[in-house]
Amino acid sequence: MKRIGFGIALLLTLVAMPTFAQANPVWTAVASTGVIDEAALGFFAFGTTNLGYKNNALQPIVARYNVVNIAGFVNPAWTTLELGYLDTSANTQVAASLWEVNPCTGTRVLKCTVVSVDNNASTCATCQFAGIDFVNFLYYVELTIARNANVNVQANTLRIW
Repeated sequence: MKRIGFGIALLLTLVAMPTFAQANPVWTAVASTGVIDEAALGFFAFGTTNLGYKNNALQPIVARYNVVNIAGFVNPAWTTLELGYLDTSANTQVAASLWEVNPCTGTRVLKCTVVSVDNNASTCATCQFAGIDFVNFLYYVELTIARNANVNVQANTLRIW
């Protein structure tokens, strides 16, 4: 009798796990996986997970990240864009913007932008948006790192949930 009860409990757990995973999807990217805009070629540097400057350049670095539907269903209940970053100076800034794109015209609409706040350690910040519609639109995140002095600044991570 104990074996039957254990078997039923195991079966219920295995059935519930995929359902839980689908109910709580999160899109993620480390900053080093972005596609760098050609205007930033020559002065950006990838770390294992981060994106920042490799020399004394002061030009902005722009990277883009394709947002794909990892949820397994049409429209996940995503409403939050999160940026992980290091910005220790008033001379630096990291910003991430979620863009919605019409697949036929390429017209884009800004969903939300999160901007860094100076902090002595790596941290995260978020912005809220109304939702995602993968049936009718495409999405990407545009990340911008800027500085006006030779100060360390970097983007670390992106998440949408």
